[in-house]
Amino acid sequence: MWTAFRQGSVFDAWPDTQGSDLPPSAALRVRADVLARLVVDGPPALPGRVTALKLRKLQITGSLNLSGLEVTTYVELIECHFDKPVVLTGARMQTLRLDSCVVPRLKAEGLRIEGDLHLPRCEFSQGLFLKNAHVGNDLLLNQAKLNRDRLGLSLIGDGLVVTHDFQAELLQSIGQISLADARVGSSCSFRGSRLKNPFGRYALAAPRLSVDRSLYFTAAAVPRAESVARVSIQPTVFEGGVQLDDARIGDTIDLSRADLRLDGQVFSLRRVHTSELRFLLREVHGGPVVLEEATVDTLVDSVDSWPATGLQLSGFVYTRVVPTGWFPLSKRIAWLETATQETYDPQPYEQLARVLRAGGEPQDADTVLLARMRRRRETLGGAAKAWDWVQDVTFGYGYRPGRAALWLSVVWALGSLWFSLRPPDPMKAGEGPAWSAPIFTLDLLLPILDLGQETQWHTEGISMWIAVILAFAGWVLATSVAVGAAAVLLRRN
Repeated sequence: MWTAFRQGSVFDAWPDTQGSDLPPSAALRVRADVLARLVVDGPPALPGRVTALKLRKLQITGSLNLSGLEVTTYVELIECHFDKPVVLTGARMQTLRLDSCVVPRLKAEGLRIEGDLHLPRCEFSQGLFLKNAHVGNDLLLNQAKLNRDRLGLSLIGDGLVVTHDFQAELLQSIGQISLADARVGSSCSFRGSRLKNPFGRYALAAPRLSVDRSLYFTAAAVPRAESVARVSIQPTVFEGGVQLDDARIGDTIDLSRADLRLDGQVFSLRRVHTSELRFLLREVHGGPVVLEEATVDTLVDSVDSWPATGLQLSGFVYTRVVPTGWFPLSKRIAWLETATQETYDPQPYEQLARVLRAGGEPQDADTVLLARMRRRRETLGGAAKAWDWVQDVTFGYGYRPGRAALWLSVVWALGSLWFSLRPPDPMKAGEGPAWSAPIFTLDLLLPILDLGQETQWHTEGISMWIAVILAFAGWVLATSVAVGAAAVLLRRN
């Protein structure tokens, strides 16, 4: 091992067992303090070589403690077993790679890695502690297995800084992953991972997470055991709540084919800012989805990706919506109704209407605003609700002015029929214009026009009351037609 360190080569305790799994009891045992002395104060490199600690299939006894120390050599341990935690609190290192290792716990608060921190396929039975750590290049946790500590946390990465990529693909976590105030300089990926926390509120808690590019929760391709040429698709699965409140994601939050199994917990994206949200979940049930006050340039979704209950969209702002597959306007309105089941909120309706109008769909926008008024009617009672219903039926709250014109035509036809069968007497016999039931009825209905008929004929009895009703209906319907038409012109201009 001493010689391998000086020449930067791999020290393999079992060189003839490539690919085999040896039990820890069969591995060569090395004390952790020996390794610590080697990387901190080891011998110089052989001529033409660079020192490096590269070990394979060792049983490391005792706690490897490098707290506060500076390690300038490359460290790589493959398929090694630690019986005590690895402690790197406040240490400074160049590159650390643990591949397929078994570690009770890695405690590395304030660790500074100038290069990469790679922990693929490792098992941490008591969690991974990276609070306020700084990784100068990439952090890799692909296919790692994380179990919770006594506080229920599987990964503590609050304040973690990763200069480039953070990859945690095909990760298995039992407990809470905490990434509050973490910053990633490029992309962050949880493709194909399974995050489970039956012990607390969240499987992933990352409030104020900052990612310069994209955050992926998409499916991953996994080679099948029988043939590397064939793959299966493994979705990202959340079994527990997810908190991304106040996160800032530069490009995309991609949830394509992810599964949300919330079990009464919440999937929260409150006040998130991102250029694109791809909300294309394969399965979602068991808890509310919250997008309150979130800001998104482009929303990509499908008709089946939203929950049937518990959707919260108050203050959710987006510039355009791009549905994948069949997503008719009726289903989009049902989406809004789901978001306002408990409390009426006009903002989600108005937001969608603005987007549709900006996209060249003014009629669809009016339909959404009409649905808003009908949803509002459900909050009214008594006479206010009845009057609201009349406004809907007669002219669609101004969004359907053609309906008022149709009612005006129907009333005119009925009035003309009545006065044709029961014409009134003239005010003065032998004087006045010739009798015309349609013109007389039209003169009653149009309040701003004088056709010379209404004042020349005397109505009494039932005809008098019908004339009064026609005059009142004319005021309401004619005014509705004029106001509605003006509103349509104003909205389209």
